[in-house]
Amino acid sequence: MSLSRGGRSLWLGAALAAACAAPVLGASLDVTSSYRLEAESYKNLNLDASDHNDHSFMENDARLGVAVRKIALETRGGEESTLDVALTLHALGLSHSTGTLAAPFDRAARYYPSTDLTPFIENAYLRVHNLFGKPVEATFGRQNFRLGGGLLLDDDGAGLTGVTIKGELPWWSMQLEGFVFNDKNPNPNVSSQSSLDLFGFSLALPTDGVWQLNELVERDHTGQTIYGCSFVDVNGATQNCAVSKAVRSFTSARYQLNYGPMVFEGEAAIEKGAATPTGSAIAGGQIVTAPNHITYSGDAEVVRAKWKQHLYKTGEGIARISVAHGSGDRGDTPTRDEAFFPSHGHRFNGLDRDGFGQFFGATPYDAFGGNYSTSTVNGLKQGASGITAVGAGYTPPAYKGVVLDVDYFLFQADRVNGGSRTLGSEWDARLRYNVLDHLALSFSGAWFTAGTASNPARGASKRYAFEAVGRF
Repeated sequence: MSLSRGGRSLWLGAALAAACAAPVLGASLDVTSSYRLEAESYKNLNLDASDHNDHSFMENDARLGVAVRKIALETRGGEESTLDVALTLHALGLSHSTGTLAAPFDRAARYYPSTDLTPFIENAYLRVHNLFGKPVEATFGRQNFRLGGGLLLDDDGAGLTGVTIKGELPWWSMQLEGFVFNDKNPNPNVSSQSSLDLFGFSLALPTDGVWQLNELVERDHTGQTIYGCSFVDVNGATQNCAVSKAVRSFTSARYQLNYGPMVFEGEAAIEKGAATPTGSAIAGGQIVTAPNHITYSGDAEVVRAKWKQHLYKTGEGIARISVAHGSGDRGDTPTRDEAFFPSHGHRFNGLDRDGFGQFFGATPYDAFGGNYSTSTVNGLKQGASGITAVGAGYTPPAYKGVVLDVDYFLFQADRVNGGSRTLGSEWDARLRYNVLDHLALSFSGAWFTAGTASNPARGASKRYAFEAVGRF
């Protein structure tokens, strides 16, 4: 939610009152702030030599947080229950923004309550530690949340409103976390009246690494058109499938390992579910009934690994590889959607895409693919669905504190309507310099070459960016 001037005064006044009360309650006061300025230049976002869609701008990303922690509540069973009260304001915007962002940046804007530098509430929660004297932590209100590695669910800095409860089970040091949230469906082909319930759990089992079993259920009460779903009326015309509600379930298994010089993370997920069509249509004076049952059936996998190696006299180098895949929709199953597509999977860092490739920004389900109309939710050209991304990179030892990252990515569509599946390839390079944890400076470049599945004429695209980040 965004704040008016009066609303901001009310929240800031409440925060100051809490700060004044902190010494009396024996609590501690935390104040955090951060600011990110990024100057960016995109060339040929449409992947089309005749219609480049170039954009250059400065992006602002600012946060201010106040939290009163360890407010004593009660003591039960020898365990003291404490309360945290936190508020974080978050503001996003482009230097030339008028409130309506041009495509494709409007897709990122749909995730956030405000993108014109008007502050919105990212966090406003109560967090109880040792609830009822048990090793249980409960958080009530608007909060940041990521399920597993973010493949299924991530608030991406917008915050989600709901409840999370987590605690340790009495067997094998397992940890269980449950959550319930309500938000909106940010996809571009949904109606303006959007209501999305998100609930599920995560079960973690520590071994040599950490195993996680994640479950997410999306109960979507939003009117929308199902991508790839159609039916033929009595006149032989193809009609798109519109639905009034849908239930989608996502189940994933994730494994993390940090062993000496090696870091590994892998996650595999499946999607199931069904949607309810919105009744009937009239064609040629006759009532044409839409399919009475539309199903979801998809899968996705993500693997990342890196190896740190000390090099003689020069320092430590880091090699990395990554593989990601998301299933695409089949054209011969008009009432079944095989495209893996969670509504709030991790996609964005502010108004920037955060995926594989600094330009293409691919996830297993969407990317800057050159098509930003409402006809496709994945950003790819019509007929292409699902993404496979393979990447490799290397970071040589730092030189006087300056670090160079070089990466290469190859992208393919999982399914296309005939022809090549190659979406393109990309080279990335970044120079970065960090001063402790408070200041980070970087300059990056990305050079993308379109494949024939993106544009038969192929062609090239570029992105250059300078970023300055400060934290306190």
